[in-house]
Amino acid sequence: MNSKLSKEEFLRQSQFFPNSKDINLDFMYDVYDLAFDGIIDLLEAQNLSNTYVDSLEVLSYILGEYVYSTSLLKPEDKEKFCADENIVQSMASVAADKYLSLSIYNHQENRFTNYYLPPISSINLYVNLMLNIVTRYPKNDPMNTLIIDLLIKSLSIARSIIKLLCDGYETEAFAVWRTLHECECTLILLDKYGDVAINSYLKHMRYGIAYKGAFDNKEEESKVIEKVKEEMAAIGLKSKDMKKYIEYGWLLNIPGHDTIENFKLNFRDGLESLAGLHKYAELYMTSSEILHSTPLLIYSNKQHFFFLTLLNLYESFFRIEKVFVTLFFSRVGDADRIRYMEMRKLYYSQLVNIHQRETMNFKLSNSKKG
Repeated sequence: MNSKLSKEEFLRQSQFFPNSKDINLDFMYDVYDLAFDGIIDLLEAQNLSNTYVDSLEVLSYILGEYVYSTSLLKPEDKEKFCADENIVQSMASVAADKYLSLSIYNHQENRFTNYYLPPISSINLYVNLMLNIVTRYPKNDPMNTLIIDLLIKSLSIARSIIKLLCDGYETEAFAVWRTLHECECTLILLDKYGDVAINSYLKHMRYGIAYKGAFDNKEEESKVIEKVKEEMAAIGLKSKDMKKYIEYGWLLNIPGHDTIENFKLNFRDGLESLAGLHKYAELYMTSSEILHSTPLLIYSNKQHFFFLTLLNLYESFFRIEKVFVTLFFSRVGDADRIRYMEMRKLYYSQLVNIHQRETMNFKLSNSKKG
């Protein structure tokens, strides 16, 4: 049985609203009163009167509408806004519609996992722990924190993949893995070659900013573009090659690039190969097909891409974690180092075992299809 909050109960709950002192609580309750009744009436009309209605969630929609609608109003206009009965009714209708659509009738994809199963919860725990550690360090200063910034971004992308898998968006998650793979390849080279790679990367990042016309000093911007052209001419590149030189020219300073067969200034034959991950080239291409809305995206086998994404997420994570350990161990004291190793001893082996088990499940699912 659904029970509407009384005015007294509502006022008790309102103390948990952010910036509650700036909210017209009488207006909020009037909107809630109408919205709740509207939701109940519709559920009863559809023979769903036993459906639970979460008053706090209804209030959250109302609060969102209220804050967004009044945030730019002057105090006197805000007072008029809250006194308008038409606005009360309109906001109640909108809040009821959003609650019904997004909470009661919310569309959900078929799912192969959830946040509580070990293949998801274990890697999610580990990634979250790493993020909590690495974000304590200085960041967003490319000259000094490039690897940390890229590491944070890589871990954030990993978490977005986890969320997409849990929500039933397997192909979308695999498309995002493409970006994670690009990040890990860059991270591997920056970590392995240190200042040589970092300085080259930063130089070409500056070239990219100039290429996009984002310099405040346009005279300096022109000088940078001229320098890019001079460097390109020196290695026989033409003007049409400027974009790829800006994006991948930093690889020319990586030791051993001239030993890579068919080396090119691109991802597959350049960055990925130098990072030693060329075996993922075919998977990267498949992910690119999905990214560009080919029929593979529309008619894909959801279970196949679930396993494909999960396994590649794990493999990328293992490599990123190695970089994390190198970075982490060089910056923290003995106590933190010991604490991390104790955690690693428990969970890393579990992740390895999960990867092996899910690999077997993937092979089994493929054999059944055959």
